[in-house]
Amino acid sequence: MIKIKNLSFQYDKEVVLKSVYLEIAKHNFIGIIGPNGAGKSTLLKCISGFLKSKDGKILIANKLIDDYDKIELAKRMAVVVQQPYYEFDFSVKEIVLMGKFPYLKFWQNFSKNDENATDKILDELELSHLSNRRLSELSGGEFQLVMLARALNQNTEILLLDEPAAHLDIHHQIKIFSILKKLNVVQNKTIVSVSHNINLAAEFCDKILIMSKGEIADFGKVKEVIKGDKLSEIYQVPIKVMNNPFTDKPNILYDYEK
Repeated sequence: MIKIKNLSFQYDKEVVLKSVYLEIAKHNFIGIIGPNGAGKSTLLKCISGFLKSKDGKILIANKLIDDYDKIELAKRMAVVVQQPYYEFDFSVKEIVLMGKFPYLKFWQNFSKNDENATDKILDELELSHLSNRRLSELSGGEFQLVMLARALNQNTEILLLDEPAAHLDIHHQIKIFSILKKLNVVQNKTIVSVSHNINLAAEFCDKILIMSKGEIADFGKVKEVIKGDKLSEIYQVPIKVMNNPFTDKPNILYDYEK
């Protein structure tokens, strides 16, 4: 579904990505982890087409990303970025309804089916009570949920998410990743999510990609990648890994005594 070949990227003279090679198969749920400044968000922005690199190639469904027009790409993938900016103070429902925009013809209005799909998404994410609230009136966590709702309403086969659970309490963190996992399993969506919550990524993702200093430090199945020695080296803090007694998934612990 996603192929990256020899991708490098830099801001001015600062190299952020270095010769990245990566293949993400259809229907995978990939978690991207790594320290601040490792290149996680930049990699996601390159995959989405938001950032253009002179070096390397990105293919979406075996087609170069530069060969897609914006509407065609928006029908293929939805993106949730950190702290998006809106010039106008839209209502929550207006923002989520915008997920249907790529499917509108010139001068076409949203249909009743679009409205119903939007209401369903709002209900599923427990946002119905905020439908008429303005963006400026939302908390950070509420705003993040609204951005996810808009992406889900876009109904694409690929979802790219940059910290979708940021600013959220544990209930909503688990709820969001549970919804993403359901979309991955039931609707066969390919999902790539950056997360600083290693345990959350390990619980819900199929594979983990570890970024470090602009390069891929490791990529593979969760139990193959979430290792204490590797994570201790990358994060520069003593980390131990134990399996969650309820799910048998690896969870990290910090050894503060060292």
